[in-house]
Amino acid sequence: MKELLLAIFFLAVYAISAAGSPRSEIPFSSNWKFSKGDVQGASRTEFNDSGWETVCLPHTWNNLDGQDGGNDYYRGPAWYRKAFELPERYEARRIFVRFGAAGFVADVFVNGRFVGEHKGGFAAFVFNITGFLNFGGTNVIAVKVDNTSPDKSQEFQIPPISADFTMDGGLYRKVNLIVTDPVHISLTDYASPGVFIMQKKVTDNLADLLVTTVLRNDTQTPADVVVRSAIFDREGKIVRQTDGKSKIEPDSDNRIIQEMRIDNPHLWNGRIDPYLYRAVVSVYIGNDLVDRVEQPLGLRYYRVDPASGFFLNGKPYELHGVALHEDKKDEGRAITDADRRLEMKDILDIGATMIRMSHYQYGQEMYRLCDKHGIVVWTEIPLVNQIVGSESFEQNAEQQLTELIRQNYNHPSVFFWGIFNEIHNAKGPDPLPLVRRLDSLAKAEDPTRPTTAASDDEDSTNFVTDVLGFNKYYGWYYGSADDLGPYLDRWHKAHPDRAIGLSEYGAGGSIYQHEELPAKQPRTDGPWHPEEYQTQFHEISWKAIGSRPCIWFSTLWNMYDFASDSRREGFRAGINDKGIITQGHETKKDAFYWYKVNWNPQPMVHINSKMFTVRDTSVITAEVYSNAKEVELFVDGKSLGRKSSDDHRFFWNNVELSRGSNYIKAVASIDGKKYFDQCWWKH
Repeated sequence: MKELLLAIFFLAVYAISAAGSPRSEIPFSSNWKFSKGDVQGASRTEFNDSGWETVCLPHTWNNLDGQDGGNDYYRGPAWYRKAFELPERYEARRIFVRFGAAGFVADVFVNGRFVGEHKGGFAAFVFNITGFLNFGGTNVIAVKVDNTSPDKSQEFQIPPISADFTMDGGLYRKVNLIVTDPVHISLTDYASPGVFIMQKKVTDNLADLLVTTVLRNDTQTPADVVVRSAIFDREGKIVRQTDGKSKIEPDSDNRIIQEMRIDNPHLWNGRIDPYLYRAVVSVYIGNDLVDRVEQPLGLRYYRVDPASGFFLNGKPYELHGVALHEDKKDEGRAITDADRRLEMKDILDIGATMIRMSHYQYGQEMYRLCDKHGIVVWTEIPLVNQIVGSESFEQNAEQQLTELIRQNYNHPSVFFWGIFNEIHNAKGPDPLPLVRRLDSLAKAEDPTRPTTAASDDEDSTNFVTDVLGFNKYYGWYYGSADDLGPYLDRWHKAHPDRAIGLSEYGAGGSIYQHEELPAKQPRTDGPWHPEEYQTQFHEISWKAIGSRPCIWFSTLWNMYDFASDSRREGFRAGINDKGIITQGHETKKDAFYWYKVNWNPQPMVHINSKMFTVRDTSVITAEVYSNAKEVELFVDGKSLGRKSSDDHRFFWNNVELSRGSNYIKAVASIDGKKYFDQCWWKH
């Protein structure tokens, strides 16, 4: 079996190379050997791993124990190993291994030799492994991955120190081998694409661009190259092209900056029209094409006004959406690109225009999907809750911010760089100096995008970043849901020049727990989180947010229930149940439909409490969401009359249920077509 897999791998390498591409990207995620724990000698080539488990990436060892509650999931070292071959003719090429992420510290060995270490659990990292390989023979790559808790060792005191989610360990994103010419566009500049397209000035009439390309010469002689940067429209027609010459000294890097202007650009206009160009940078030595990199390009300009909100391409554009976690039931953080595409389907269905990628850098497929579908992105580093007063901690935070920016610089969907989340939640040093340091770094790396942060406190750090989001849980952890609007009004009045939004707001809710018209707020740390309370919470909260134009964005917490092994509340320990879709991503709660009816103009009718299937009272109140002007409700075929509404909520009081099963149907007419929803309630 091993020989067959190696043969298939060899043929894949040959086929990609034979196609004439200047660089080859080879999938490297299958047939890894895995063992949990620290295994003596596991880095050695001759080590016998035949008894180890065979896994495919993405993979985490905390997909099950990290979601079962008790806060006792395994945190420590584990090993991955993989055997592979490369043909002798590749000895003249350069071979890189690119990891999508590893949680949280990864030590990489090839053929028993140490290649390098990466600290940080969410960004990609790349190593040049050419000098470690046996071309024409078998090679072994071994990776020690460790998610030891930072309170067990200072070595692991890197962001995040603490957070309300499971700190999964593993190689939980894809791995690729990349084969290039010795003269190439750099892959090791913080694992960036090596090409950075700055949108220096964009208007309705023109787009001025600066294209920076990082070049690498791995030979021992100077290299004279021509760098050709070309912009293609959606149909594949060249819009602009420019050539530039560069001399790269031996064993050195060099940068070339090229100016380009596009007249009358077709703008990337969010969900209205997410138009994408393609930017292709090619490197030639003489007439030979030695490397090529393609990047997305969506041209847009935007601003945030403290009084009137967000403007995209000169026009008001409402930013409303969801916060996410990379997590799925029984998969943990090792979600697949297929999972991400299904997540995007839900995001588009609800009518979101924005995603907050909390609390860390996400897999590249999610950014690509946001580019394609016009979703505005806030993306951030995992500086969450607690900080440590050490230079190594702060340097790693800077490293993770640099990785975040350089790896995602060209995604048009990325509008905001997030610096921190709730860093007042644990004792520690004053966070202000670090926040200022990170804000300055972000502006130096990318002066075109605003910095932002998610705050839950009144503190001087709220005035460092360009814009701000608040995490407020009125009606869940404190106060009443009705308190949210007055709080926002007070803050805006006190700081009229400060742009504020809502980066988190939410309440727990279970599809297995139901309560007729809950009048009392449930205990947040208790076992009872009825879905109906969550629904009421979001109805009140969205009315407060949607009626205030000074709130420049809002992202509810959270799109999906997610693993947080320390939690013991709601219907099941080990999860945060504030999602408006269940952890398995399969069942939408009523709150999902509340936002859909407000955000998505497509016709809809939805009966609330459909999963409240067994009722212990014969007289109930029925609620329906619809964007129709009128809705008619039927019980066992008998009409209870039509209701009208100006806020998408339709109520029927004193609905009588017969003993046994009752067939409920809601019907509406929208633009001459009938729409309905139905369910069965048993008394």
